[in-house]
Amino acid sequence: MFDREQGAIIPEEVEEQMSNENNPTNAVANVIQTLKTNPKAMYAAVGAVIVVVLAVLMSGGDEGVSQMKTAPLTPGQKVTVKNPNIGNTVLVASPGPLGLADSDNENDSKNNDSVICRQVVSGTTATVEEETTVNYIPFVKLTLNDGDCSGKTGWMPKVNINP
Repeated sequence: MFDREQGAIIPEEVEEQMSNENNPTNAVANVIQTLKTNPKAMYAAVGAVIVVVLAVLMSGGDEGVSQMKTAPLTPGQKVTVKNPNIGNTVLVASPGPLGLADSDNENDSKNNDSVICRQVVSGTTATVEEETTVNYIPFVKLTLNDGDCSGKTGWMPKVNINP
């Protein structure tokens, strides 16, 4: 056979031996032999597979995550209180992290003067007074029109408001 790179003639036996060395089944056998004889190579291969699997799992995706849409509100607008997470909402004296707290914890609410109404029931109507943002979270000041806390004014997160 003629070797184009070197311009020499290669005997058939050498060509056959070269093609057997490049055979994929020999490659797999050589890799397995290397992993058996060199434990460091095996640990490196296992570690590489684990890193790839963790990278795929941690990359995740944005398909399941969606930002809560809130409509623009104006002072005097009539709205309905509705917690998107199901349950009641807390009406507080000032906007901030307390307005995001769990409304089911009675001891914290009774001893805290900043809680105006601990259980604003979903479906309660209210009138918008003003709107502000605290730590990237929009809050709305409301005057409740009905329910147990009728006539009280306070703040709650805007996600709890349906226009």
